[in-house]
Amino acid sequence: MISRFLLPLLTGAVLFAQDPSANPQPPDLKAFLNLSDPQIQGLAQLQQQKAQALTPLVQQSAQIQQKLQQILAAPNPDPAAVGQLIIALSTLSQQFQQIAGSFQQQAANSLQPDQKTKLPPLQLALELHPAALQAVSLGLLNAP
Repeated sequence: MISRFLLPLLTGAVLFAQDPSANPQPPDLKAFLNLSDPQIQGLAQLQQQKAQALTPLVQQSAQIQQKLQQILAAPNPDPAAVGQLIIALSTLSQQFQQIAGSFQQQAANSLQPDQKTKLPPLQLALELHPAALQAVSLGLLNAP
């Protein structure tokens, strides 16, 4: 169950981070935070390093998920084996979060103090994004 949601998330994060053309120059973010070109290059490098660090975890998660699906497809799945695989997926998820958190901290540390103060509104925007899209779909707001 966990793996159905975890693996796509992990895979998507790694694949996005590996593709530098996915967002070559974030003009809106650059303007909002007043980022310099060297800062953007440094952040892009961090994303590539993060992808390299997370790829083995994503691969392990895929292997464990495949084993879990095989066990669950059997007529009488072994509960102990299922439990061990779920625990393994949970452990990988924790490792993933620790590594991602470390890279996020490194990225934040590359910002100037005035740039860091602009991050909380961006976080709030992310949290409100689903609700804002729903408000647009119901005609309460106009899309930008």
